[in-house]
Amino acid sequence: MSGPVKVDVLVVGSGAAGLSAAVTAAMHGASVMVAEKASVLGGTSAWSGGWLWIPRNPLARAEGIDEAADAPLTYLQHEMGGEAADIRLQTFLRYGPEMVEFFHQRTAVQFLSGSAMPDFHPSPGAANGGRSVTAQPYDGRLLGDWLHRLRPPLETISLGGMGIAGGADMAHFFNATRSPRSALYAARRLLRHGWQRLRAGRGQHLVNGNALVARLLRSALDAGVRFQLNAPVVRLLQGPPGVSGAVLRSDGGEIHVEAGAVVLACGGFPHDRQRLAQVVPHAAEGYGHFSRRTAGQSGRGDQAWRIRRRPVRHFPAPPAGLGAGVPRHSGQRPAANVSSSGGARQTRGDRRPAQRQTFC
Repeated sequence: MSGPVKVDVLVVGSGAAGLSAAVTAAMHGASVMVAEKASVLGGTSAWSGGWLWIPRNPLARAEGIDEAADAPLTYLQHEMGGEAADIRLQTFLRYGPEMVEFFHQRTAVQFLSGSAMPDFHPSPGAANGGRSVTAQPYDGRLLGDWLHRLRPPLETISLGGMGIAGGADMAHFFNATRSPRSALYAARRLLRHGWQRLRAGRGQHLVNGNALVARLLRSALDAGVRFQLNAPVVRLLQGPPGVSGAVLRSDGGEIHVEAGAVVLACGGFPHDRQRLAQVVPHAAEGYGHFSRRTAGQSGRGDQAWRIRRRPVRHFPAPPAGLGAGVPRHSGQRPAANVSSSGGARQTRGDRRPAQRQTFC
């Protein structure tokens, strides 16, 4: 047994949420440790598209897109099946823009505006753009040796491990067989990626969620955050005031970490079938629940459920809906022809039974 280690803040999990908490705490003077169960950093965030839905963000306002707070709230409430104006929704909408400004001005996290990115559904309160931001592409060489501790992009949605960003980047690859300019662009990207893999073992031009996590990681390192990889939490430590730290398991034995605050940002429980059956209605009924997740999200952070909390049990409407749709050759948009009822999704005019499958 080694330790004890004393820090002001212990963050469990190294996805975007955990790294954001770590960077914020460290930049406000706290000593911070991030404990990660896996051998690489980034969690599912590193696999994601890296987009953040933050209405009224400063990048949108700089482009002249300014709206009242009630429209995004209306959209959220409608997407959540008429959920009341919960204080958490209001807090998210109020402080989201401040978060973007904080990271954009004071850290390595630089954003691109999503002024042309519309909301997913044409629901009341929806907007045609200005509510999303994404991380700017990042040069992985700036991470040094830490680049190899960053979870690589998901192979199934990358090209030989090379991430492709939405927008112009992706458009060039789709048009590579029809446009000489796009073909040249794609060839250069592929050659550059191949050369980087030969020299460094992986691509160094980072986009999407990989860029977001890389920028957060660089910011955390610059702020003095410590990292402990391959260190799952065995148990939380509790003292008279509440949680006072955690015990981590490492190759060298257990590590006792005493902390003034513990942030559990360790993902969900998509691999825990018993927990899914308890809190996800369609999973309890035997229908599939599909989620792109890392192997480490087993739900072992369940000690948090025994602490005073207000968990979200169920969203009345499937919030994920159809996250991505490819238009048919005719130009028809599948999303416009999909109906939803009780979690079931069915193309209008299709006589086959609706598929009760929720993706998130």
